[in-house]
Amino acid sequence: MKKCISYKILLPALLLFTLRAPVHAQDIKKQLDTYYHTKGAFNGNILVAEKGKVIYQGSFGYARFEDKKPNTPATQFELASIAKTFTALAVAQLWEQGKIDIDKTYATYFPAFPYPGITIRQLLSHSSGYSDQQLGQCNSIYQKKHNIRMMTNADEIPAATEAKIKLELKPGEKWWYSNMGYDLLALLVEKVSGELFNTYLKKHIWVPAGMNATYAHDTLLNNGPNHAENYEYPQTYEAQRTRLTEAKSGYFKMMLVGASNNVSTTGDFLKFDRALKAGKLLKPSTLAAATTPAKLAGGEPVRIWLDIGGMGKAFDSMGWFIFEDESMGKIVWHTGGTPGCATIFFRNLSKDQLVVAFDNTNGEKLYRKGLNAMRILNGKEPLPIKLSLTKAYAKVLYKDGKAVAEDFLNAHKADTAAYILAENDVNNLGYEFMEHGHLPQALITFELNTHLYPQSDNVYNSYGDGLLKNGDKTAAIAMYRRSLEINPKNEDSINALKAVTQQP
Repeated sequence: MKKCISYKILLPALLLFTLRAPVHAQDIKKQLDTYYHTKGAFNGNILVAEKGKVIYQGSFGYARFEDKKPNTPATQFELASIAKTFTALAVAQLWEQGKIDIDKTYATYFPAFPYPGITIRQLLSHSSGYSDQQLGQCNSIYQKKHNIRMMTNADEIPAATEAKIKLELKPGEKWWYSNMGYDLLALLVEKVSGELFNTYLKKHIWVPAGMNATYAHDTLLNNGPNHAENYEYPQTYEAQRTRLTEAKSGYFKMMLVGASNNVSTTGDFLKFDRALKAGKLLKPSTLAAATTPAKLAGGEPVRIWLDIGGMGKAFDSMGWFIFEDESMGKIVWHTGGTPGCATIFFRNLSKDQLVVAFDNTNGEKLYRKGLNAMRILNGKEPLPIKLSLTKAYAKVLYKDGKAVAEDFLNAHKADTAAYILAENDVNNLGYEFMEHGHLPQALITFELNTHLYPQSDNVYNSYGDGLLKNGDKTAAIAMYRRSLEINPKNEDSINALKAVTQQP
């Protein structure tokens, strides 16, 4: 017998369902607001949205510290490497139109390119072997040699050709992040489209998406009134951030596009998200292909072996990182970081969720603070934020001296929930002190590391370097020998000991 549903029962149930969504959104907003005013505090903007509707939007700190100009939703931030999503999208658009075959080699389009085995897809997924670490000095050397005032993308192929560097990695062998690879992709977009790269981005991405506050720029000095100035500690041990300018940073001596050099707002990234979702910028099938993990030459997916910002395991594709863990859904993302700037952008493709966060002070752990918004949105506990105890110690040591710094360290090093104290960070701090002429602080730092990590061969090698710099050859020899007692194969200590014992 067919059962009839009572409307007296159904209507209250529908009303409850209708009310539940706004209450849920309000609860999430409250959780996010509490988080970002306490444990997730940073200097910048964040926007969290679901299905195109803003759930939470926050502005913190200053766009300009000198006159305490606050960040607002209209503030425009340097994007750093998030700009790579635009570059990859431009390539994907031309691929969709049949103007580029991403599985062909880059040399197909630029015969003078000196690495003929590298494909466009490998450049997109950072699996080409075209490494910044190996080739990073090519541009500056070429620029100086040929007296070029402003290096551009067109100069990169001649610079790489002249350098004649044999790449350590074969194309498709391993993931290795490459800004220079994205400079090459921007050059490809220009050649195939017949338009200047920045013109292409505006015409084919930003304008169709309605991103009116997004632009590319050529110096740090030509920005509008809503632009957030960038601030950075000149050195780890200094207590005051300074405002970065073209003169101070030297960042724009090379006018390269493709890897970074764009400015935008969190609100414009919501428009970008909606344009992608609506298929305005790419067909859904093309976007799906662009957010599928690329493959290495052996057929396995391109895994990011570096744990970027403590974010967890991920794959690489075409301008997007992809979390291996899909417990919250399929999430694609990208980060950005440069002096005075940290940015992150998440799209949850399964649940149509967006998180975008920009910081104009390169604040600590912004990536994880952004990820925590996605976790809160999906009913998960925020991941712990552990700040660098080394950075805090460095500032105290430089300002107040050894005794106060030791007291500070001893008072906080047991608080492993709030701080992380890593051997490599302390080691790098010692060298930073030494390289900038603060040898007493360098020796204190190197010695500290031998007490913190007495079973590490590297800490004694580094302390030996500091002692040798200080003219204490006998003590340096003792440190190099101690290093070799722990690890007889430490080549740095072997070579240092050989060099110092041969000195008159």
